[in-house]
Amino acid sequence: IIQYMFRRCHRFFTACTALSPLALSLPLRGTMNLILLHQRELSNDTPTTATLKPDDERTEHIVGRLKKQSGDTVSVGIIGGSQGKAAVDYVAVDPSGNDDDNNHSKSTHRRHLKLTLLQNHPPFAHPPEPEPEITLLLALPFPSRLKSLWSTIASFSYVTRIVIIRGQLSDPEHGQSSALSPAVYERLIERGMSQGRRTRPVKVRVCLGDGDAVAASKERLSRLGLARNENRDDGIARIFLDCGDETTTSSTGVPPPARDIVLRHCRRRRDDADGSIPKVVVAVGPERGWTDEEAAIFVRDCGFESASLGSSILRVDTAVIAGLGIISASLDECWNGCGRSLENQKRQKVI
Repeated sequence: IIQYMFRRCHRFFTACTALSPLALSLPLRGTMNLILLHQRELSNDTPTTATLKPDDERTEHIVGRLKKQSGDTVSVGIIGGSQGKAAVDYVAVDPSGNDDDNNHSKSTHRRHLKLTLLQNHPPFAHPPEPEPEITLLLALPFPSRLKSLWSTIASFSYVTRIVIIRGQLSDPEHGQSSALSPAVYERLIERGMSQGRRTRPVKVRVCLGDGDAVAASKERLSRLGLARNENRDDGIARIFLDCGDETTTSSTGVPPPARDIVLRHCRRRRDDADGSIPKVVVAVGPERGWTDEEAAIFVRDCGFESASLGSSILRVDTAVIAGLGIISASLDECWNGCGRSLENQKRQKVI
């Protein structure tokens, strides 16, 4: 009996250990640093108000986590627009239960939540400022990892576009995963935007093709607007991320750090003094990496530059998060140092 119980417990804890990284990576319902609203949720009669249902996770967060009462304010943002403050009010008691004002948690959970935008609040009075843009080109990874990545990617405020393609070493069966369904990833992306306190939308393009072997062709990347135009330099930093393999050592050579490439392109824009917004395209391969043929297409034919995150061999999800973190920090360093000053100079000339 003791041996039997020991085996069962051992299997239980082994399963928990295997699931814990995935469970920790999934978005939590309570991680809302900004209450996001769609433009369509604003009332037609009163464009500054929105009403949320009692079972809406935003209502549950405002009531259960923030403990807001009528008259309090919360931070809200309009997807694709500005962000600011909104006044909270509980209206339209649900007839399924009796109203009991002595119990705040029960009464508010049965009420619809009305948010009234405070238009006199400074952020709502001004449109969002222009910011750098990152396009993530991701070769199809394991579905479970992709599902856990959607919200994390969207929490990076500079990421504006995600393109999924089929790498030569991607598993074709992964293309049937529900993680590629808009019904799944749109909600996860909004959670990531809420956690990252951003309102700029994230566009997704799933381009798995017709099962062709070479999904990353020059023609396809050109159609997606990701390849460099041979006739002109658009100033976009295109990074082909090499996450290493068993042959990568300090003696065989490691590509330059991604940070160096971003800063070099950003400083070139500064020298041109045109005040244009820095843009980066970063390509990350699947679990088995890129092939030599794909590397040639990206680097030789499409104007990408090989870069690394160091000599370590990284998993796809680790490479995506680390790569976006390094690139975002590099853009901050560049944009805060020169880009914003150039933008302010242009505004002063207009004024």
